[in-house]
Amino acid sequence: MTDTPDTKESGSLISSVLLHLSRLIRKEFELAKAEMSEKVNRAAFAIGLLVIGAILLLSALNVLAGAAVAGLVELGLTPGWAALSVAGVVLLIAAVLGARGISILKTTRFAPTETVETISNDFATLKESIHDQ
Repeated sequence: MTDTPDTKESGSLISSVLLHLSRLIRKEFELAKAEMSEKVNRAAFAIGLLVIGAILLLSALNVLAGAAVAGLVELGLTPGWAALSVAGVVLLIAAVLGARGISILKTTRFAPTETVETISNDFATLKESIHDQ
């Protein structure tokens, strides 16, 4: 069987398609890597907020609690009620910081969704172009 111009043209076309597909897949993996890096950085930032909030809370807790309890005792509360009131306020602040950090983490998706969608579209386009041949 001899190579006809159509056979050579088809072989060249397939070779070209495979070359472009190889380049496309390589670019998509680079995109996925960049997207994952961005998502990990966002999660690291959120965790950093949680850690900083916890450190600040713990650092200021002794001073804040002592001063607040002393102030409330001066206003006439018994030491027990003064300490309980201060603890409630401190817990409220901790809850707000924790909720903010958790909400940031919940909105961070680690799957490279944009890359997956692009690859899916690329394969659909490639499939259509192969069927058109």
